[in-house]
Amino acid sequence: MTEPIRNPLKVLGETTSAGGFYQNVNITGECKFNGDVNCEKLRLTGEVKIAGNLIAKDMKITGVCAVDGSLNGLSLQGRGEMKSKGRVRVDKIKLTGQLDAAGDCEAEELHITGAVNIDGLLSSDQLAISMFGPSFAKEVGGSKIKIKRSKVGTLLRLMKSMDGVIFNARLIEGDYIELHYTKASIVRGENVIIGIDCEIETVEYRDELKIHKSAVVKNKVKL
Repeated sequence: MTEPIRNPLKVLGETTSAGGFYQNVNITGECKFNGDVNCEKLRLTGEVKIAGNLIAKDMKITGVCAVDGSLNGLSLQGRGEMKSKGRVRVDKIKLTGQLDAAGDCEAEELHITGAVNIDGLLSSDQLAISMFGPSFAKEVGGSKIKIKRSKVGTLLRLMKSMDGVIFNARLIEGDYIELHYTKASIVRGENVIIGIDCEIETVEYRDELKIHKSAVVKNKVKL
């Protein structure tokens, strides 16, 4: 199958596009695509809405990117909000802000400072979330999982309460798991640390379990 011709697209200001295949997409302002977007690079400063799927190997955003379909790529980084009404599959994600997905979210490496809301499975070999907003995932899976509040929270306490900044999940499963400010039904892993202000129904562990004095664990099961 012949590879489609890819031309660059540069947007300054506010515009609407039909979507399509592009080389590099550079947006400064606001842009709405009325179809799928497939590009090599996406550079965004502002806001983009895509009424379809987004495939972009390399994404850097400052602002808001909202996708009606699925999101696929190799790299996503920046500051702002990434929203997908479908599945997210990006090899490396490093985002300060918010990541939302109505389906599963898969990455080899995922580092979020801010908040996540994943209606399906959040899966990553190396997963680190530093929250300064309430977060949720139906299930979490990975090799190394670390969830905590961001140090930014120390400053935010001067302005508002951080009481609601909790990570909620039904199941969290991995090899090494370290949780703080987390509520979950089941946590299952090799080595598990249940840290500050966690509420866990059942922890299943194989090697080692550590529980902070402020945490609540109702059931502990050595596998």
